[in-house]
Amino acid sequence: MTTTREIIDRYYDCVNRGDWGAWLALFSDDVVGDEQLAGHFAGIGILQGAGDAISNGYSKFNMYPQRIVVEGDAACVIWRCDAANAAGVPIAYPDNADRPVIGANFFQIQNGKIVYMRTLHDSVPFEPF
Repeated sequence: MTTTREIIDRYYDCVNRGDWGAWLALFSDDVVGDEQLAGHFAGIGILQGAGDAISNGYSKFNMYPQRIVVEGDAACVIWRCDAANAAGVPIAYPDNADRPVIGANFFQIQNGKIVYMRTLHDSVPFEPF
């Protein structure tokens, strides 16, 4: 059986390789989530276009876990994002481009699949998207 930690590690590995098919396979069909920019979503159908949107909307998109806390079927990950929009404009703070873009994901896992995910971050650096 796949552990919560293995699923979380696979999530960030898939994101950083741009393997959106493998990323999508980590979610349950009835996944529910709350994303800082996209809002509330329900169902895998909403996520099916996310990989294409990221591939087409960003020239670079990496999320590097800084701290991972796993407790049973739940996990919280503090991450640093290194990204640029399709035009190559870095996802960064306009007044301090060297300030790291930090956020967090909360995951709930059931039967080896992500059934809930919440993403929290400052939206300001993502405005060039």
